[in-house]
Amino acid sequence: MIAFHGTDDRFAFYNGGQSWVAPRPFPPVPIWTANWARRNRCAPKPVESVVAPDVTRREYTQCAENAAVVLYIVQGGGHTWPGGGPLPKWFVGSDSRSIDATIEMWAFFRAHRLSKK
Repeated sequence: MIAFHGTDDRFAFYNGGQSWVAPRPFPPVPIWTANWARRNRCAPKPVESVVAPDVTRREYTQCAENAAVVLYIVQGGGHTWPGGGPLPKWFVGSDSRSIDATIEMWAFFRAHRLSKK
């Protein structure tokens, strides 16, 4: 599982809560990510690294069957795609050019191919 999430997302709140875009409240992103790690049988403590002044990478390691759980946290980021095309800031919030989510996601999927069981 790989995800990118801004701390100022006005549609899917980083700290969880009810949003007008969904009928049920969103869970807090850190808890949602930790639940993915538990399902993938990863070590309980994530490894964090600062990849840019406004971006932290949280990775759960030692997961079963070469699974992985990675979360990129964009400080002050809105409901955007880091490194993607410009979107109206008044609607989606701030974006980040510090990382390119497409490149990071492609590298993730190359490293974690689906098995042919």
